[in-house]
Amino acid sequence: MKESQFMQDSSHSNYGYEAMFDFQISWLLRISKEHTSEAKQELHKIARKVLFKLINKEDRSEYTIKRVEVWKQWEHIDVIAEIELEINTQTERHLVVIEDKAYTLIHDDQLTRYEHAVNSYYRDKTYKKHYWVISFFDREEKCFNDLKALCEGSVWNLLSFYEVIGWEDGEFNDTESDLFNEFWLRKWY
Repeated sequence: MKESQFMQDSSHSNYGYEAMFDFQISWLLRISKEHTSEAKQELHKIARKVLFKLINKEDRSEYTIKRVEVWKQWEHIDVIAEIELEINTQTERHLVVIEDKAYTLIHDDQLTRYEHAVNSYYRDKTYKKHYWVISFFDREEKCFNDLKALCEGSVWNLLSFYEVIGWEDGEFNDTESDLFNEFWLRKWY
């Protein structure tokens, strides 16, 4: 795997990974809706795949993504996204809640507090909720397994960074977007 020119410099720390991820996942979710250009077919295909993975659905061509709105740091939650799909004139509404972890484990009962904040705000709204912890820790690291244990038995699901776009399904070729390629397809951590 090539090294990222975008994500690696002469810094002695990796401070900022989580913020960069928040912007990247927000962008990727939003462009999953925008299939207007033949020039970005591969990028759009991956963006749709990510969106459907995060709402635990198989991407089918009959689905139309009607609306994707994303907020960063709402109630201290890293990313929250409202998604509206249409299939056979039926509307589905999904809420994706993401907490990403690159430096520390869950602390101060974060997951419970975030779940309560979401449930309180969305109590009168009809969304199917999907809670995710995205980890930058390697799957073999103790920190990853500690996060896994925290998620077990809760509404939260755990993914590693590379699982988000589906690296477990095989390697990717570069897309039409240098921004995507440098962040998602290059080694930087």
